[in-house]
Amino acid sequence: MSAAQAELEALAATALANGHEADALIRLAQWSRSNPESPPILLWQALLLRALDRRAEALPLLQRAASLAPADGGIAHTLAQTALEAGLPATALFEQALRLDPGSAVVRLGLTSARYAGGDGIAALEALEAALAHNPGWYDGHRQFAQLATMLGQSERMLGTLRATMARFPDALDPCLVAAELQMAAGDFAGALELSLQAQTRAGEDTALWLVQATALDELGQSAAAEAAFARAGPAQTAADACRPIRHALRSGNAHAALKLAEPWLASADATQVWPYVSLAWRLLGDDRAIWLEQQAGLVSQIDFAPEAIDLPALAQRLRAIHAGSGRFLDQSVRFGTQTDGPLFARIEPELVAVRKAMSDALAAHIAALPPSDERHPQLAPRRDCDPRFAGSWSVRLVDEGFHASHQHPQGWFSAVLYIAVPAGLTESEGQLILGGAPTELGLNLAPYQTVVPCPGRLVIFPSTMWHATLPFKSGERMAIAFDIARPIEEP
Repeated sequence: MSAAQAELEALAATALANGHEADALIRLAQWSRSNPESPPILLWQALLLRALDRRAEALPLLQRAASLAPADGGIAHTLAQTALEAGLPATALFEQALRLDPGSAVVRLGLTSARYAGGDGIAALEALEAALAHNPGWYDGHRQFAQLATMLGQSERMLGTLRATMARFPDALDPCLVAAELQMAAGDFAGALELSLQAQTRAGEDTALWLVQATALDELGQSAAAEAAFARAGPAQTAADACRPIRHALRSGNAHAALKLAEPWLASADATQVWPYVSLAWRLLGDDRAIWLEQQAGLVSQIDFAPEAIDLPALAQRLRAIHAGSGRFLDQSVRFGTQTDGPLFARIEPELVAVRKAMSDALAAHIAALPPSDERHPQLAPRRDCDPRFAGSWSVRLVDEGFHASHQHPQGWFSAVLYIAVPAGLTESEGQLILGGAPTELGLNLAPYQTVVPCPGRLVIFPSTMWHATLPFKSGERMAIAFDIARPIEEP
């Protein structure tokens, strides 16, 4: 490798880390004009384009790199993954990548996703089951098996591979913990509690088991037993784990205790995990900081797109075709409906490329109109001098009695929903988006900040840490695109 090539590769790696992909692309493209057959540089160019959601441009570069370096497993995998994200058939590409790197767990997971996306979900499930029989300690594989079984409507098989592993290794704790977490994600808190108690008889005292038991007991309404189990679990080691005793404190009516548990995490990199609960505690206590956090003008915005701005009929047709092969995710808020798999705005169909551009422009306008910067505020502290990046994008299609349970998106900065199709004749208590309400299961008497009536072409943008839900409706189809914007990368 020449010094010039090494410098460019380092430049590209740094650009991916700090969000300066467009600048690096210019340098790599200039070098490639004189050196058109360098597989590593073609790969880096493609990775930069992919990070910018320009997969249609990245794919030809990856195909060229793969033809120049047919034995390079990394290039083969990147080509397969980019094709899958773009909404193209990718099973054969992943099979080739697996032949080049047969021990790669990441490639095998991608192959499973590609088979599901290609309509061969049952074969994907069976292949994954066979792989897990040979490698029972592969817990990402177990998690994908459970997710895939659920999406295929075979929830009774969800824990099949983990139960087989537990039978083979009865003294192993990890498969029990993973199984219990999956059960809780599916809402089966009684099953998770039973499993953790069984594991405890074999493993004895274990803080992770106590945390599972405490969480399950709390969600089952056994407050006193949950309190004792949380004490046995000890201090939380992550912000996500801290949310469990915080929920318990709120459910028990002790907002002061919830704040005491949450406040140490507000200075951490994972503060967005606890901000939604801090909001609930402040509101319960009548603290004006709740207004500062979520009710400043400009944090929520609404745009009604003109019919000519977005081709809703064509977009609806495209989304229905994708939903035909979609299911329900284990740990998502959807009830009585389907959710698309993979990043929707990574796909290269023209309808999705067009709506992605419209959403990006709308988000840029929303960010430009935000209140003044505030380094203490989760939405107002980040920089605003860079283009919005999508952290996740998907479509949800709800049908008769469908709704979203109350939830938030701690991985995002701002979240949004664009309505594509809405049932006719909705009443005032059907189908609305509820912003700022509290999760029903916590039993808190907090009114929502506002409700939004859905209608085709309406975009609503709100803080990702804000609780939101939807009301069920009697009949029809309620289809929307939802997405999160990533928190900007701060300059070093």
